[in-house]
Amino acid sequence: MKDYITNFDQLYNSMQKCRKGVSWKPSVKSFILNSEENLLRMERQLKEGTWKNGKPKPILITYPKRREGLSIPFKDRVYQRSINDNALYPQMSRHFTYANCACQKGKGTDFARKLVKKYLWNHYCKYGTEGYIIQVDIHGYYLNMRHKDVEKCFADGADLDTCQMSVAVLNEQYAGETGYNPGSQMVQIAGIALLNKLDHYVKEKLHVRYYIRYMDDFWILTHKKSDADYIFREIERSLYKYGLQLNKKKSHVQPLKKGFMFLGFNYRITETGKVIMTLDSKSTKHERKTLVRMVHKEKRMELEPEKTNEHHRSWEDNASKGNSYKLTQRTKTYLKELRKDG
Repeated sequence: MKDYITNFDQLYNSMQKCRKGVSWKPSVKSFILNSEENLLRMERQLKEGTWKNGKPKPILITYPKRREGLSIPFKDRVYQRSINDNALYPQMSRHFTYANCACQKGKGTDFARKLVKKYLWNHYCKYGTEGYIIQVDIHGYYLNMRHKDVEKCFADGADLDTCQMSVAVLNEQYAGETGYNPGSQMVQIAGIALLNKLDHYVKEKLHVRYYIRYMDDFWILTHKKSDADYIFREIERSLYKYGLQLNKKKSHVQPLKKGFMFLGFNYRITETGKVIMTLDSKSTKHERKTLVRMVHKEKRMELEPEKTNEHHRSWEDNASKGNSYKLTQRTKTYLKELRKDG
């Protein structure tokens, strides 16, 4: 497996994937300009055992929440992508449950939201609007992940070569015994896979039918309050085994009738069974602030209007996943007014 992951063809394919959307960056341009020479050198170093990972640069991520991250050197991304796509993810994902939704091909936020609507409708057909929602969020998930737990997770789900290569990459980038920063695909896979046994426990031992996990966000629907309370306690107890704790502000059991917020949308089910999805107000406020900054740059001739339009269309596309027609129209009018002023 190691020879396959580190051969020129696989490194080249990984480079092509990694360059998408970032080809304009100077470091990426420089690597691609001499790609054949760089990839052959990488292949040789990896086979000879002289390869050294570059030093990641700390960055500050401000949206959707403020947190520290790492910017991984491009050559390291290429190598990690080859491990992830050719070995680590295919091997680990064989054990995932259907409702493990984050950061996977064919899944993601749209998949999770559609699953929520499907589960709500199925529940409504049997129980109406009587039921309880369990929502769990983990406090500082990445920062509190224990390295030994991730290593065991990889060892349980991947072959020896893949496990050793993956663990070596993470150990070089992250010192100590605890904590990772989001910023690399390998850390994302660790985040998806670490709680896989908990997913199976909830589905197969607790017999929970309507269950979704999106990284460290859990969503569960039950009929009885007593069941909901028991499941909530069991998840909290299970997380403790991994050295993880609940985010008390975002973890709770509440009646289905009250509605809930999940993955950026507020959900409410009517007495007729219709599911109403509306975009979270924080997203709208953030978009308006972003538009103000972008229009100011337009007026200073630092940004082309089409770039602003492209950004806003992306936001509109996400908002349109819910019942947000009036909201998108108001925001579009807001952008026009910004451009008129001054």
